[in-house]
This record gives sequence, structure tokens and C-alpha cells, in this order.
Amino acid sequence: MITAEQYKEANLIGLKHRGSGNLWSYYTPTLQIAYNLGLNGVNIQDVKNIVAFRYGKAPDNFISYNYSENKAENGLSVYTNMSIIRSEFLDRDVYTYEGLPVSKGGDGEILILAFDAENYD
Repeated sequence: MITAEQYKEANLIGLKHRGSGNLWSYYTPTLQIAYNLGLNGVNIQDVKNIVAFRYGKAPDNFISYNYSENKAENGLSVYTNMSIIRSEFLDRDVYTYEGLPVSKGGDGEILILAFDAENYD
């Protein structure tokens, strides 16, 4: 599992490396996202944890894939409003995840860096 502090540390390193030409890489995909967000000037230091849900179990790497844009998202797509029911997800189980909200996905869903992701670093 990964803590909020570990995500924020990777993000802070990315913010410090921004524009320096100094680049790091992480074995953990979600820590790499936190770092890359920092490289791109996105500061998550004051972001608060949220508990959210999604239709269907998270992928093993806890990174959602946007099939309409054919690319990985910057986190796990989730919802915070239980009244949202998407017809294409009606046959899926609902799972709850906690993490740091960092952006929006291609279809407007909240993207989080989930605490349930395994830390390989």
C-alpha cells in the first residue's frame, strides 16, 4: 500500500526537478504519475484524501485506461456521487477506494492516486 505522504513526496521531487533536466523514475506506476504531475507543475501537497467508488475492480496497476483516447489516465477513475449510474456499468460490482484526487479523466471522472496500489519502490 502507498500512503498520501509517499505520493506527496514523489510529487514534491517532481516539482523540484521541473525544468532542471534531472529526471527520476519509479517502479511503482502510481508513484511515477505523482512525480510526473510534479514535473508538469501540478502540486498535490495540499490535496486531501477522498473515499470514492468505481464500477468494477481497479486494474492491477491502479491506473485507468481511456479507450476513446487510447491512452492511460493519470490515476484511477472513480465517482463520489452514488446517484451516478452509467448504463454500461450496470453489470459490474461497486468497489470503494481511498486516495488523493489529482485530476479529471477524459470522460470527466475524478482520477485518484489510490492507497491500495502496491509499492514496488
